[in-house]
Amino acid sequence: MLEIHLYGCLKELVENSRPDEDTILWKDYVEDETFAGLVSRLGLKPEDLGDCFINGTLAKKEHALKDGDRVGMFPFNMVLLCGGQHLKGHGYTKSDIDVDYY
Repeated sequence: MLEIHLYGCLKELVENSRPDEDTILWKDYVEDETFAGLVSRLGLKPEDLGDCFINGTLAKKEHALKDGDRVGMFPFNMVLLCGGQHLKGHGYTKSDIDVDYY
């Protein structure tokens, strides 16, 4: 089972979610699924997302999910302050190949 915490407008994925409460979506674990696969399974596109996390670590699209993972999903308009360069690699810009912006 995957524990998916949703923020901002992504809370709409859970019926009757409230802006003042934690919104958690539980999804079955799928063997060999990547973060990109989960995004697709939820009916989302990469451009719908801001910075996301798996077990507290910045998610990359090729990250293989494991049963029991905790996923934090933020929408496109919610990104890390300062662009998260300390997590993505100091000095990188969106044009650099090593930085994964989904």
